[in-house]
Amino acid sequence: MIIEKPSQGRSLKTENLTVDLVVVGGGLAGTCTAITAARQGLQTVLIQDRPVLGGNASSEVRLWSLGATSHMGNNNRWSREGGLVDEILVENMYRNKEGNPLIFDTVLLDRVRQEPNIRLLLNTAVYEVNKATPDTIAGVTAFCSQNSTRYVVEAPYFCDASGDGIVGFQAGAAFRMGAESSAEFGEQFTPDESYGELLGHTIYFYSKDVGKPVKYVAPDYALKNIEEIPRYRNVNVKEHGCKLWWIEYGG
Repeated sequence: MIIEKPSQGRSLKTENLTVDLVVVGGGLAGTCTAITAARQGLQTVLIQDRPVLGGNASSEVRLWSLGATSHMGNNNRWSREGGLVDEILVENMYRNKEGNPLIFDTVLLDRVRQEPNIRLLLNTAVYEVNKATPDTIAGVTAFCSQNSTRYVVEAPYFCDASGDGIVGFQAGAAFRMGAESSAEFGEQFTPDESYGELLGHTIYFYSKDVGKPVKYVAPDYALKNIEEIPRYRNVNVKEHGCKLWWIEYGG
């Protein structure tokens, strides 16, 4: 038993780390960055604010990791990412023939744990950037909600793979939101006119065919009339399990 008497105040436990590279964000981009750097001999800290790795490809969202697969009518349906992503997908195919997204979480975690040069900080969110000069990041400060520990991590190199750009934003880097027009950079698949729309909300659910009608009582806050949504569609009853990852609201 630990018994503490009242005090005027306390400070969180703080751990100071100095490494070669700090990667903020444990999605596929950040995870692959950390593994690649570690294999090249860099002491790396990978900071992820979620309890699992993989980002949108994790069990929390279940967006499959295809990347270069067929899109925009190119009919290249067998194309996919190579390199480390391919290594991970092949391992997942071996371990996870059923395609369980929870197992894919463990495949990613195992890949990171196999690298002795990676220090993984899960459930840890970066909230502050420390600058050495106006143009140089000296370190980041993060808080782990699982062990109530503050981490001050310094390095000469930083990779912001957070998705929200938390490091770049606080460091003062230039940024933009939305999509540029095709004329700006001459890209084939960009829109003719720029726009500022962002991704919609992921609707996270799992469906199962039980062979009989099931009554559903919606919560009070749920929209009762689907026709109030500007764009809606009926879902094929055969699409169940994780096959409905693509449904979003506001997209």
